[in-house]
Amino acid sequence: MRIEELLALYASHAAVDSQEMLARALSLPADIRDGSERYSTLVDELPLPRDPESVIVAGMGGSFIGGLFLQDALYEESSKMIIPLRETGLPGSVNERHLLVAVSYSGNTEETLRVVLEARRRRIPTVAVTSGGLLAKLATEWKIPLVEVPSGLKPRAAFPYMCTALPAVVEAAGLVDGLMLKLKEAAGFLENVKQEVLDAGNSLARWLFEQYEAGNFPVVYSYRPFLSAGYRLKTQINENAKLHAFFSEIPEANHNEIMGWEGPFRFSAVIVRAPGEPPYVYHRMEFLRELLRGRGVKHVEVHAIGENQLQKLLSLFYAFDIASILLALLRGTDPAPTATIDSLKKYLEERIDISREI
Repeated sequence: MRIEELLALYASHAAVDSQEMLARALSLPADIRDGSERYSTLVDELPLPRDPESVIVAGMGGSFIGGLFLQDALYEESSKMIIPLRETGLPGSVNERHLLVAVSYSGNTEETLRVVLEARRRRIPTVAVTSGGLLAKLATEWKIPLVEVPSGLKPRAAFPYMCTALPAVVEAAGLVDGLMLKLKEAAGFLENVKQEVLDAGNSLARWLFEQYEAGNFPVVYSYRPFLSAGYRLKTQINENAKLHAFFSEIPEANHNEIMGWEGPFRFSAVIVRAPGEPPYVYHRMEFLRELLRGRGVKHVEVHAIGENQLQKLLSLFYAFDIASILLALLRGTDPAPTATIDSLKKYLEERIDISREI
């Protein structure tokens, strides 16, 4: 189905998409190109310590996914560890020889601000990635290197800028070379395969819709270095479609979770695959597929496409973002609002004012 035909198919749902989340998702290649051009100069300009022992990327929710993506993208390339952190504090092992990258799209994420405060007390080198808020204010006052991303987006929709800003930071810190150029090339690749990715996203959305209608909640199975893509699908279904979805890692799930398929279940499964799987991955994924088939579990495989790790990873992000929004539209659900999350933030703000602790 051509892009124009697909959009026409969903035209009756367009009024539901109050903030044009589908259009934003479709623009991923152009936004990655924009981000790679926007942040490529940071490689030479950011005043960062060179060659830190590791990079800790602190963030929550839509701001966290960039760190998980970076970990996958550099898993086999960087000689130093990329450590995504979703906490309110830093591990005791982190010291001044490490680099903290504090990511908060709004700039007001309490958990991330607490990490920044602790890093300041412990004199840990820090760089801030944000669109504004209190984090940008602190970065200016405390002379912390600041990387600004475009404002006015939903945090999860800012992924193209997070996935280009963070690589610029680690390249500036000397952990890897040529990553920004690879991102720009990946944007061109995604543009060329846009139709194929859109078809995959549409097929997945319709399959998921059928499963939800039958009362089956999806478990997303993935493996390194594609964990971030599988986790992205789970969280995008949660936020965009307002539905439960679950995520599990291979090979760990082989040692516990697969026993659950021996009992009663109301689940389906999405299996993330990629070309060139090494034998120790391939046979585990094949066993999982045969197990699900034998138990009568509805399941679908989604395959990455591309010639290198970045292309494969981003092709999955692209398809999954589109699928989650189309799923929302099929349900007649506006993908933009996150009312329950907003209620939590308001609840906490009335009881915990992080600005008073600064």
